[in-house]
Amino acid sequence: MKKIATISTNEIARYTAKNVVMNNVDMLTATSKGIQLETMKKRMMRGECVRFAYLKLNGEVRIAVGTLQPQAVASNVNGNGIPKRYYGMFAYLDLEKMAWRGFKEERFIGTIEN
Repeated sequence: MKKIATISTNEIARYTAKNVVMNNVDMLTATSKGIQLETMKKRMMRGECVRFAYLKLNGEVRIAVGTLQPQAVASNVNGNGIPKRYYGMFAYLDLEKMAWRGFKEERFIGTIEN
């Protein structure tokens, strides 16, 4: 198993601030979600398949399984990278549909462990 890359405190702070401002969440909860989101991103980038949940725009909860494994991402990139509509969002490769999906970071609920 590969070692998790260094977690970026700048990204955690950005996720936290976004959650506090957009959802009016207390600082402790927002920081906890920021740490979870950054840890999930690093796990996905090292090749793990991660199951997580987030709130869709229509109010439903989506349970997703995704990855950011370099080989899988490279084979699903058309042109310069991920689609422009995912700019400013957490984009991931959905393993159920084998397509790009994304969600707003402040709508993240948490990871689901087996």
